[in-house]
Amino acid sequence: MLNLVILIGLAIVAFIPRLLLGRQLDVVTDEVVYILGGKVYLPLITHANFSSSQWTQFNYEHPPLAKMLMGFSLAFNNILGQPLSELLAGRMPSIILGTILVVAVYWLGRAPFGRTIALLAALSLAVSPWLTYFSALAYLDMAMTTFITVAFLTLWHAIRRPWLFPVLALLVGMGAASKYTAVLVIPGIILFIAYYYFLLRPTMPVEQRPALPWKWWIATLLVAPVAFFISDPAIWLNPIGRLIRSFAFEWNHSANGHPTFIAGQYYTHVPHWSIIYIVFTKMSAFLTIPAAIFVVVALIQLIRFHLHKNQLTTIQAASYAYLVIWLISILGMFSVLNIVVGTHYHLPLAPSVAVAGVTGLSMIIHGVAGLLRKKQATSMEQNSTSASTTFRSPRVLIPVIILALLSIGPHLLGLTTVYAAEGYTNEFFQNDENATMQVAYPGYREALQWLKDTQHTHTNVGLISLKGTLNGYSPAANWFHYNTDMAQAFTLKEAQPTDKNYTAYQYLVWPKHLVQRGYPLPAQAHVIHTVTGGNTIYCYILELSNK
Repeated sequence: MLNLVILIGLAIVAFIPRLLLGRQLDVVTDEVVYILGGKVYLPLITHANFSSSQWTQFNYEHPPLAKMLMGFSLAFNNILGQPLSELLAGRMPSIILGTILVVAVYWLGRAPFGRTIALLAALSLAVSPWLTYFSALAYLDMAMTTFITVAFLTLWHAIRRPWLFPVLALLVGMGAASKYTAVLVIPGIILFIAYYYFLLRPTMPVEQRPALPWKWWIATLLVAPVAFFISDPAIWLNPIGRLIRSFAFEWNHSANGHPTFIAGQYYTHVPHWSIIYIVFTKMSAFLTIPAAIFVVVALIQLIRFHLHKNQLTTIQAASYAYLVIWLISILGMFSVLNIVVGTHYHLPLAPSVAVAGVTGLSMIIHGVAGLLRKKQATSMEQNSTSASTTFRSPRVLIPVIILALLSIGPHLLGLTTVYAAEGYTNEFFQNDENATMQVAYPGYREALQWLKDTQHTHTNVGLISLKGTLNGYSPAANWFHYNTDMAQAFTLKEAQPTDKNYTAYQYLVWPKHLVQRGYPLPAQAHVIHTVTGGNTIYCYILELSNK
């Protein structure tokens, strides 16, 4: 009963901020592409039209599963009479999957990490501004992140229940059918299986050693590609040819690079250490630093265990190795990505960092508490037995309360105080992405709302973006389609940061990320307002001097 209450509570805590952000946020960059993909793919599926050229002509560089989920969500919303806006309906799969991820970290994480660690890590992820923001967008990454996180968490249980290995493979296949980078989780899965069965298993008493589940491993090898194939109708008619074409796009994209602003520098290909910088910046230092400490301590303990120099049990060794391999394998594999369009590329690292961070914090707090107990041992021996009993409960509760405050508090504070959540950065950067990280949220709608509230309506406003970003592929799914009320209040037009002049406009909305990527504010304009989240500037509102 307690577990059910906790699950329901976790789901509510995770779902509400994601839903609220999903209702609040303006359309963000690639959302229009993926939602339109859902609109295009759904009729093809319902009419069993798998030979259509639209499978390979529209956004073929990304697999379709996450976009298909958006399409189903839009269709379900229409069946119900459109209780949700089209944009929110397109975002619902990410909102739901982001909630499932949080619940899974607790439910599946209790066995390897303990109930308290799993619960606090799940709560930290539930209110993480970074995770919440991308859970509220119609992006591919939350689907991919959820599938591979649940897959890795299932791995621990598959050791005792080998029939779960094919389930794990199914999840990885679905993750890859959402975004190809999901396959980067596979080396970590293989590494832990190899460690457990071929290094840890021989240390167990013979009667406790699990049998090698060869038949389930063979089934796993078959299930993963089959799951991927079934989840990707775009390749059904010509799997090899269409996959090669899709992979070729990704390869060329990687080779050509993509402009990114990180650590105060402009990169076309990001350095491999960027994943560490991104995760450190976008998660609380009360998690990232203890996570690093945990990895070091756990590795030392594991080495000593295999040298028979400590009292670590086999289960404790397995738990340490499991978490260390999860974190380091995701860190190592995703660091090979040499283009990072946004911080969402590294979202799969967040769950393992949260768990390792809470575990590391627990080690630190219990270590300090142990030192204090030793220091007070003499005086406590002089107290009566009844007094000792009276204070025993606070000694247990206080470390847990401190652990909860440090692991959840900073993220909760950031989520509730940083508008739109995307501008959150950790305690060292004070919610200021301006000089540290590429600002992902453009804030066009908020800028227009400010102009509207300050009586600047019925004027010409240029929305600065790279060509095609706002106009999109289709009038049925672009920025203007989802902001028709603003189009009625202003004369709006997409303008480029490379335009020679802006004399046709009275005002410009200029996103911060364009400034970071080398497009400075024009000399003939001056800033009259900024849209911000914390200390992060999302966009500038400029008034043209010649007006």
